[in-house]
Amino acid sequence: MESLEQDFNPIQILTSLFRERTSVCIFIKGRRGTGKTDLGLLIGEVLLGKEIIKEETFATNVAVYPSSPIKPAYINALDDLEYWAANTYGKKLYVFDEFGKIMRRRSPMSSINLALMDQLQVLRKYKLSLILIAPQENYVDNASLGSDVLDAVIDKPNFKNQKVALYTDLLENNSFRFVDIPRTSIKFNTDDQAVFKLTSGKKTNFKEEDKNTLWKWAVDDATIESLGLHRETFNRKVKRFVKDVLEKERQLSHT
Repeated sequence: MESLEQDFNPIQILTSLFRERTSVCIFIKGRRGTGKTDLGLLIGEVLLGKEIIKEETFATNVAVYPSSPIKPAYINALDDLEYWAANTYGKKLYVFDEFGKIMRRRSPMSSINLALMDQLQVLRKYKLSLILIAPQENYVDNASLGSDVLDAVIDKPNFKNQKVALYTDLLENNSFRFVDIPRTSIKFNTDDQAVFKLTSGKKTNFKEEDKNTLWKWAVDDATIESLGLHRETFNRKVKRFVKDVLEKERQLSHT
């Protein structure tokens, strides 16, 4: 592997990586307290600033405070992530914290391990980029970190200096040292467990997907952003539904 002695600005490298590729998968590792989650959210913040993604195409299972200047959608279930990825236009980013607790190496045949392995590559076809965060590779089912999945690895080696990281591009076969990494402005709960489930447990009984979407919004208090929709798209769904209801009501009134 080619190793460069020179220090590199992480913003420049990461911007180029995500701009040039339709979908990117990065594994961030390091001991507790090294700033892994902070870096994962920072990458999303950088991509927002460079207009590579939009706030409605940025999601995570990290609990972000309402006072945060940037509020990515909170998604903590695979079925919701699949729906969001499939129904959101453009490049998307999902920051997957505590990935080692979900894709455990010791339980490779668990239902969520198998489901995630089936869906990782499918999700990327929706222009979804993934940032997977765990302490080390040996915490994670190794099938999920294969060369056919990962594009790069970022190692946060020193909890005393969170501004330094080692970056390895697995496709270009290069390694760099990131320095002067800033903190993210996204305000998040550092004590949150970042849970992730196979299903959200929210069930609806409608055959039409639009009705399921409107139910989540009206009954389950889902936001338009968390549903992965542009406001114009959502408004069209509401207008079409209201029109159908009123048309049926009008027909009944004339019978």
